[in-house]
Amino acid sequence: MTVDEPWEKSLRERLSMLRLDTHRVAYLAPKPDSASFRYRCYNTTQALNTFSSKISASYFYVSDLPHLRDLSDHADTLVVFRTPYDTDVHRVINRFSRLGKKVIFDIDDLVFDVAFAPLVTSNLNYKLSGKDIDQWFAFVANIGACMNLCDAVTTTNSYLLERVQDFSGLEAAVIPNFLNEEQMQISAHVRHEKENRKVGEGLRLGYFSGSHSHAKDFAVAAPEIAEFLSASPESTLTVLGHLEIPEVLRGLTPQIRRSPFVSFQELQREMGRVDLNVVPLQMSPFTFSKSELKYFEAAIVDTVTMASPTPLFSEVISDSENGFLTPAGQWNERLHWVQDMSPRDRKKIAETARNHADSNYSPLAMVAKLEKIYG
Repeated sequence: MTVDEPWEKSLRERLSMLRLDTHRVAYLAPKPDSASFRYRCYNTTQALNTFSSKISASYFYVSDLPHLRDLSDHADTLVVFRTPYDTDVHRVINRFSRLGKKVIFDIDDLVFDVAFAPLVTSNLNYKLSGKDIDQWFAFVANIGACMNLCDAVTTTNSYLLERVQDFSGLEAAVIPNFLNEEQMQISAHVRHEKENRKVGEGLRLGYFSGSHSHAKDFAVAAPEIAEFLSASPESTLTVLGHLEIPEVLRGLTPQIRRSPFVSFQELQREMGRVDLNVVPLQMSPFTFSKSELKYFEAAIVDTVTMASPTPLFSEVISDSENGFLTPAGQWNERLHWVQDMSPRDRKKIAETARNHADSNYSPLAMVAKLEKIYG
């Protein structure tokens, strides 16, 4: 157990989180991790248990099932998160269904319909052949098969909701990704440190990549970011995570800071160290399915986001009010424009973004939506 993994609790501890005097929600996930599981199971559980008097929640893993006589004895609603079909999971779903208890499938990515499987692999820059192709298509098909066993679906944005409804015909609702209490607390400290920091010349850009699969997304803006850095030698780019620096940027090494993958708490500090969080994205159904988490995690530490105008980012960001929307071909121009803005104007945009994130993506802000869906 480490401080970076607050969800690491014993099965007994997790069962005790489900209170008898409440409507009890059990999340079932393949395994815990700091990525999707954190947003969709840990954060939701924490928000409900902290702020709701009506609902309690906990999370369980497929590996727990042999040690649980019957999960339906402990919960009133089952939420199956991104879990491929297998007979053990099918048995749990059937048990809840026979008792008249609702079963919801939760999905945060376009990985349930094999019609999109080739597109997803292309966007992720995966090269698959032979058995790898078989395993990938089987994984996507099994996710879809498990979804179709459930009564309803929750997902992360309106675009993905439409794809879910087209595929399954099930009742569906949106639960956006949102922040947890640990992020809220550390972000308050980061903002305080940022207030006392001198404003330097140039722009401190940050690209926060979780995996190698973001290479094609970053390539959307990489040449223009290189142009900007070349013309603005006092500006820098921080690249966090596993992204390989593109060839077009390799001549600018003195202006580029590399940082390895960090915990989600330390990520807030890293985001707070930059002026502008850059989020270039390919324009495709796969990226349209991605959530706005890069926006609100930066906003809560007073860092402004410049993003490609995907449907979701176009909903969330009002250009030049709480961030910037920048199509391909305009990144160099917009970066120079932001660099030339007054500190006062930049601060106003950062504060607007932070207030928006706090009002829409904090645990407290999300509880009413969770209660409506689960209650």
